Order: sequence, then structure tokens, then C-alpha cells
Amino acid sequence: MYLIKKSIFVLKNYGLKAFIKKAIRFPINRLNLLRQRKAEEKARKYSQKVIKLLKSFSSNRPEEVFDLSWNFYNGLIRPMQIKEEFVELLKIFQELNPKYILEIGTANGGTLFCFCKLAQEDATIISIDLPEGPFGGGYPEWKIPIYQTFAKENQKIYLLRKDSHKEETLEEVKKILNGNPLDFLFIDGDHSYEGVKKDFEMYSPLVGRGGIIAFYDIAKNYFDPKCQVDLLWKDFKLNSNFNLKQIMKHPFEGWAGIGILFLK
Repeated sequence: MYLIKKSIFVLKNYGLKAFIKKAIRFPINRLNLLRQRKAEEKARKYSQKVIKLLKSFSSNRPEEVFDLSWNFYNGLIRPMQIKEEFVELLKIFQELNPKYILEIGTANGGTLFCFCKLAQEDATIISIDLPEGPFGGGYPEWKIPIYQTFAKENQKIYLLRKDSHKEETLEEVKKILNGNPLDFLFIDGDHSYEGVKKDFEMYSPLVGRGGIIAFYDIAKNYFDPKCQVDLLWKDFKLNSNFNLKQIMKHPFEGWAGIGILFLK
């Protein structure tokens, strides 16, 4: 009855054109409302129990840290990485023992969780993630309190839900670092050639000597032509100024792979 009255009101006061527009938008608006309510329900359901479990977890073994993130609450913070590849990266990360870390592209939060658990006890960890990002980014707001629990007691974690390509985002990262160089930069955001190149050009100058820059999805992607990280990786291979390492456990699967630049 309410919908009928509403429809008559729109037709009488705004005309057929407005009515058609509202009719088209109605199911979309209803879907968005249902999604919002579902997110709120998840937040209430998970928050306290999840926070307690995540805070109580402690391990310095990369495999155990990865497995926890993979299996936790049926994939609530599951990484979008191949286990063998990412665990190998985590071992390199742990050996580096970084204090200042920046991750571009957080999505489900699994990689961020691993970095927090294996970084220094007083590390500063910065996450940049674009809401509704086209390459899997954009975690919902209800996950923010969960991600904040990743940090150890004396660590500082900053969740920047922004576009990494904006100059103001770069300036905010610099402000957080307060003159300290990054030890570790993980780039897993915009996967287009120009996008990943821009992330590298903007944020690599913040990495200090002896630091590491890691890229995800360096294998040629046969499933998504928009994924072009492999093209930038080829550029690096042609540049003798870089000390490179490639982690690719399944080169014929048509996706994934991690590339690492060791800064001299």
C-alpha cells in the first residue's frame, strides 16, 4: 500500500519521467540498504569475539601467521595470495625486521595482519586502500575496528581509506613517517601499468637504503587483461640498477607471483 501511494504521489507531482527514474533506482537502493544492514549485523556479530581472538594470537613463525589469517572465521581476513609465495616473502620481511611499513592495497586484511605480527614490536604500519577499488580493494567500514586489532601493544597502525595516487595521500604518509624512511613497501593496489608505476614513482622515494619494495601479481595475467604488473616488472628486469628477486611458485597458472626490489 505504501509503495502504491508513493508511486501515485511521484506521478502526480513530478511526472512520468521522474517516476521511471525512481522505479529503476528502487531495486538498487533496496539492495544497497540490505547490504548496509548486513554489514552492520556482521559488525555486531564479529566485533567483540573477533577482537578478543586476534589480540590473543601471537607467533613469530610466518607459516603460522599466514595460516591464521587464511583460516580465521571462514576467510574473514583471508589474504589474496598464493601461500608458498607469500610465506617466502614473509620470511624475507622477518629477516629485514622492519620498523616502518607501508602497504598499498589491503582488501581482506590478511597481508596487513601478517606484516603487523612479524614486524618490530614498536613498528609503524601504514595501510592505503581505496574504497570500491577496481582491483579488489575497498574493505567495509565495519572491518576497521578489526584491522586496528592487528597491531601489537606498542605498534602504531594507520588505516588510510584513500586513493594512493592523490598528492594529499602521499603528504599524509610523509607526515606519519615524520622524516623516517620506509623499510618495507608492499604495492598491491592499482594493477594497471600506469597505476602500479605511479604507486612506485610516488612512494619508492620514501624507502631508505637497504629497504625492500615488493610487488604482487607480477605474472602475466591471462584472466584479467587490465592486470599489467608484469609489464612494469619487465621494465625492472631491463634496469641493471635494481637488485631483483622473483617468487613464482606456479608460473603457468596465469596469475600471482611476487617481485622484490632490494634497494642498494
